[in-house]
Amino acid sequence: MIKEEDIDRAITLIHRARRVFFFGVGASMLTAMKAMNKFMRIENKVFCIQDSHMQAMVASMMGPGDVAMVFSYSGATKDTIHVAELAKQAGAKIICLTRFVKSPLTSFSDITLLSGANEGPLQGGSTSAEISQLFLVDLIYTEYYRRYFEQCSVNNEKTSGSVLEKLC
Repeated sequence: MIKEEDIDRAITLIHRARRVFFFGVGASMLTAMKAMNKFMRIENKVFCIQDSHMQAMVASMMGPGDVAMVFSYSGATKDTIHVAELAKQAGAKIICLTRFVKSPLTSFSDITLLSGANEGPLQGGSTSAEISQLFLVDLIYTEYYRRYFEQCSVNNEKTSGSVLEKLC
């Protein structure tokens, strides 16, 4: 299900972006927050807004040069679709991480990355669905770091040093 060219295009979009916003609701918000946490160590242009109303406001103010990475297992969550639609209308590029290639969300997507885990109707927020999304995040992060190693290592050293005193 993973297409190497889509991963490559996603990495290029993130690298060239002015700002990158990670969006999701419910269990997918947890994945969006983890994605932001990883990328914040190596990039200063990443954000994750948790409130759905604020997500809509931010999405409406995005523009060309911005990237929205939108997480939704089903691809059918109203708030997430709304954010993708607003960001797209504003001129941002949209990367969707979802399970279903034909979903309302993917109609706004420039790049669709499919996560492979199946989730039953009573398993909302299943660990296997979360892990499959996190695997894609980790794949993108690791390859991003490898491609832009010099700057990523400098930034990683800075961010690691900034919290060093927090350790016992």
